[in-house]
Amino acid sequence: MTAAEPDALGRSQLRFTAVGEISTVDSPGVLRQTDNSLDVALQGDGYFAVRTAAGERFTRAGAFVTDGDGTLRTLGGAAVLDTRGRPLSLPSEASQILIAPDGTISADGADLGGLRVVRFATPDALSKEGGTLFAAREGTQALPVDDRTQVVQGHVELSNVNAVAGLNELITVSRSFEAFQKVIETFQRLDERAARDVGARG
Repeated sequence: MTAAEPDALGRSQLRFTAVGEISTVDSPGVLRQTDNSLDVALQGDGYFAVRTAAGERFTRAGAFVTDGDGTLRTLGGAAVLDTRGRPLSLPSEASQILIAPDGTISADGADLGGLRVVRFATPDALSKEGGTLFAAREGTQALPVDDRTQVVQGHVELSNVNAVAGLNELITVSRSFEAFQKVIETFQRLDERAARDVGARG
């Protein structure tokens, strides 16, 4: 969207709008069942802790996979951390992986530890990194989740964006842009007509 503003000499100049703020909606998304034992979703407040090359990060994207060493990772390659802050590793020969609602993981009945799931006091304690990762802002601290947060195995959390509402907003913005554009074109034609009239009188 553009707007016309006069400069010091009264001439019209175009000004372009810019993105003023990017915010993240932290409301939960709908869970979709996948029946994949390494897919997990969170019901309630919280984030999975993962380790990247830049340090510890947090995500709600629980579509996990294992690498050649058995390390549990996100689809982006970050290592999923256990409750002690160490990368989780699953035995390749395990025939059954179970993840309990509290995040405890077992392979063929053997306890492997638990997923590190944390929460933050306020949504602005995190800053977005890429598509699914968040970094804790300086001075903020990760807090333990309570019993209201549950890990759901065999499910992934879908986007919390309402596509229909987003489309409606896009249409509204587009129409506003067209309206402002017509106003600017009208003023430009008036300026041109006034210039011609002044020139003809001279």
